[in-house]
Amino acid sequence: MDPTPRQKKHVALWIVLGSILGLCVIVAIIAIPAAFKISHTRAFRLSSDSMQPTLYSGDVITADTGYYSEHPVSDGDIIVFRHGDVVLAKRVSAIGGETIEGKDGKLIRNGVLLTEPYVKNTNEPVDQSEVAFSSRTIPAGQIFVTGDWRSRSLDSRYPDFAPVHTSDVIGKVVYIYGSSQPGQIGRKF
Repeated sequence: MDPTPRQKKHVALWIVLGSILGLCVIVAIIAIPAAFKISHTRAFRLSSDSMQPTLYSGDVITADTGYYSEHPVSDGDIIVFRHGDVVLAKRVSAIGGETIEGKDGKLIRNGVLLTEPYVKNTNEPVDQSEVAFSSRTIPAGQIFVTGDWRSRSLDSRYPDFAPVHTSDVIGKVVYIYGSSQPGQIGRKF
C-alpha cells in the first residue's frame, strides 16, 4: 500500500524537523564552550568588612579564575588572592614597577594623588601607619592591594601583607551573587 500524500507530508516534516534539531545540537556542541568564555568561575563568601562599601561581609562573590591567564592585573581591579591559608578580596592599588605612597590618608601612585570615590571614610580613630607610609616601588611580579574601608583593612600597607605575589592571585571579582545588603546582588565589576 502506497503512502497517501498526507502521510508523505508528515514524513517530510519529520525529516526536516530532525535535520534542524540535529543541526542545533551540532551548533550547540561547538558554540557553547566559546559562549561561556568565563568558564573558570569560583564563588567566595566574604568574612570581612574591609572592602565596604563595595563588598560586605557575607556577600557571595564570583571570581573569574581564568581572567589573568589572558589579561594583566591592572590598577583598580578587585581580586581574590591567597594569603597563607586565607583567601582575601582587595583592590589593586599599584602593580609591579609602580611607586605607591600614603600621605594624610590618601594614596599617591607614581606621584599622582589617586581619586578613590569607593573608599569608606569614617571618623574612626586610626593608627598613623594606616594613613601615612613612605614611597615604595612595587617589584615586578607583585602587586600592592588595599581595602576600601582602610581603617578596617589588613593590606599591603602593613609588612605582613605587602606586597602580594601575582602567583597568589586566584582571580578577578566579576559579580556579586548573593548578599543581605540592598542593591548588592547582581553588581558587576
